Amino acid sequence: MGHGSSGDGGGGGDGALAVVPEEAKPQPQMQRQTALDVPPFLIFEKCRAPELLECHACHLPLKPPIFSCDDGHLMCSSCRGAHGEDCGRVAAHCRLADAYAGAVKLPCDYVKFGCEAGLIVYHDAADHRRACQYAPCYCPERAGPGGGEGGCNFSGSRQMLLDHISTEHSSPIIVVRYGQPGKLSLPLTRRWHVLVGEEDMADRQRNVFLLVLAERDKGAAVSMVCVRADEGAPAVPQFSYKLTVEHAGSGARVTFELPVMTCSSLPGGTPWPDEVTSLYVPKAYLSGDAVPLGIHIDKLVPPPLPPPSDTTPPAPATAAVFKFTATDQGNKKRKSSNPRKL
Repeated sequence: MGHGSSGDGGGGGDGALAVVPEEAKPQPQMQRQTALDVPPFLIFEKCRAPELLECHACHLPLKPPIFSCDDGHLMCSSCRGAHGEDCGRVAAHCRLADAYAGAVKLPCDYVKFGCEAGLIVYHDAADHRRACQYAPCYCPERAGPGGGEGGCNFSGSRQMLLDHISTEHSSPIIVVRYGQPGKLSLPLTRRWHVLVGEEDMADRQRNVFLLVLAERDKGAAVSMVCVRADEGAPAVPQFSYKLTVEHAGSGARVTFELPVMTCSSLPGGTPWPDEVTSLYVPKAYLSGDAVPLGIHIDKLVPPPLPPPSDTTPPAPATAAVFKFTATDQGNKKRKSSNPRKL
């Protein structure tokens, strides 16, 4: 594991990542269609005819097959039956509405952050936004959910966030290797530290981790989140992690494990460590004003899909495990036989 240079950015070493911001890409020029029939695509303007694009009943984007009643109300297949009872008009399949809904397209909201998906069919746009890997993340120094005075109002893709943190906040990026333990010495004077996986160095959208420190009356708390806004997208990688601190004198250890790391786009800035998803570090385990932290991040392999006949519910995989390991007089380590599950 490599780590950032010494100073207020983290423990000493040669793992600081020099991030070079990419130049903004020119956005494609789009020509408006003027043909009277349904063209190959229409550039959607939000101010125009939403009743032609949204279901009259549920107000969600219309997706074929689309139905129309005698009064001209358009509805999706799910709302067809209920609308007939309310309106009293027979709803029939409208092929012209199908063609129109499939022709109306718009660019992704995150083109300015680097999305290259091109034009997206209107009824698929919401799903694309939720899964777009360029969806914005926010600066750890953000003041709150809406930003505000005194905080940093930056938002951008994960790569843009790395560039921003390196240049605007002069914070080194700590490089870690998945599946291998490493050690860091992190000063409590800096509340957060950013990590990236060494295996992701060639990826334009690297996996970004935020390690959060907080002082407590009798020690400190440490937690970690994966920074991303597309958590619900298919094939999004997941990670587990283990944090460990060791007493310099006795060799006793305190360990915290989380089978699946939490994801966040940091809408409220740096999340405050809580008692459930953080490692509590007793004051005696600190090295001056720094946390001597052992860290291990694993990139999880997606489990195979169960066969259709398998109705057994999956075992929960989000329970955190806290362990304390002591040493006896013979200096032989032993683990607590009753670890506390949080």
